[in-house]
Amino acid sequence: MTHQVALTFSARVLPGRREALERLLGVMAEDPDGNRVIPFARLPLTHFARVLLLEPQADEDEPTVIVTLDCDATVGERLDDLVQVAGAGLDELFGACADYPDVPTPDRRLAYLRAHLRDSRVFYVHAVGRTLPQIRDEARLRQALEDHLDTQVDQLAGLTPAEVRDAIRSHVASEPTLAWALAPAPQPALVWRLREKLHKIAVPALLVVTLPIGIPAAIVWALMLRWHERVDAFPEIEPDPERLRELGDAEDFLVQNAFTSRAPIRPGGFWKLTSRLTELVGDYTARHVFTTGSLSGLTTVHFARFMRVDPDEQVLFTSYYDGSLESYNNDFVDQVAWVLNTVFGQQADYPRTRWMVHDGAHNERWFKNFIRGHQVPTQVWYSAYPDLAAVTIDQNARLRAGLSGELEGEELDAWLRIL
Repeated sequence: MTHQVALTFSARVLPGRREALERLLGVMAEDPDGNRVIPFARLPLTHFARVLLLEPQADEDEPTVIVTLDCDATVGERLDDLVQVAGAGLDELFGACADYPDVPTPDRRLAYLRAHLRDSRVFYVHAVGRTLPQIRDEARLRQALEDHLDTQVDQLAGLTPAEVRDAIRSHVASEPTLAWALAPAPQPALVWRLREKLHKIAVPALLVVTLPIGIPAAIVWALMLRWHERVDAFPEIEPDPERLRELGDAEDFLVQNAFTSRAPIRPGGFWKLTSRLTELVGDYTARHVFTTGSLSGLTTVHFARFMRVDPDEQVLFTSYYDGSLESYNNDFVDQVAWVLNTVFGQQADYPRTRWMVHDGAHNERWFKNFIRGHQVPTQVWYSAYPDLAAVTIDQNARLRAGLSGELEGEELDAWLRIL
């Protein structure tokens, strides 16, 4: 089993190539799974993907192509997959962009992708280490067990919960296509786990060592934060109604949705510094705290990332989530408004915060105006399991885990209720 990686490719469109590129994205959007450009379903171990055009800024002439992949490690293997599966399609897509080789070969395509690979400042994975094959296998396991139990109602009637579980385990063991589920899901590679453990320990240790400097600096920063929150302008901007309708018309066709936003950091060195600090905190918590299916109680987000785009003061946020954007925002506001304030509060047009964690997203109307106002259309996006909500994937994983080890009492009853 392995961990997950976020791949982002960014390239500037050549003058005069935008219209042809938009037509190409239209072709991709009609069939994200099997289109001729990048047939995402043929990319092994890719959970989600998207392709979009970022509009040029005031000092730019042409838009930027952004391609993102959320996939299982390693980066090198996924790049090789992309070149092997979509070589000619990469020529069509990135051939409309600057610096693409005139005579592309597999090696030159790979070199181009590596040269245009961008880092994510924060990368959130719903359940770190849960691979695409595991998700698909556990979904098939649940369906197979539900189908089997439908035929065994009379035989199971009157049995105790423990006896029902034993009967399910016996059935799984007797089916060659299901017997794998009796073993616990493997963990990510040992080297990766050790590296993450070292990072988890080293960061707090460094903070402890630097406390004599860190505490006075934190006090100064907090005072400056409150001063800026009280003095700086926090404009409240209503998005264009027609644009809101266009964005809404492109959503809610599947269990999942894709969201993209782009916003500048507020003017001034303080907000730039604060944005970088919150990215460091976000990176640490995404890697070591919110790793097992819950973002401080929110369970509907599959993948999310924050990255910087040119100019560096622009923040690009992407996510895949279950349900409508309205319910997605409501869940965030109701459950983790402080998270929203922390990660978005330094961006222009975000509602005024108080000590960063208060107010802000609690001003629901203006928060939703901020989200919609900075939303970017996602022209193409792909999901490897479009019918599976994050909570369903979690249930499937618990079902598989409950086939091994000991279960009793309420824990056993909860496990049986999955079926």
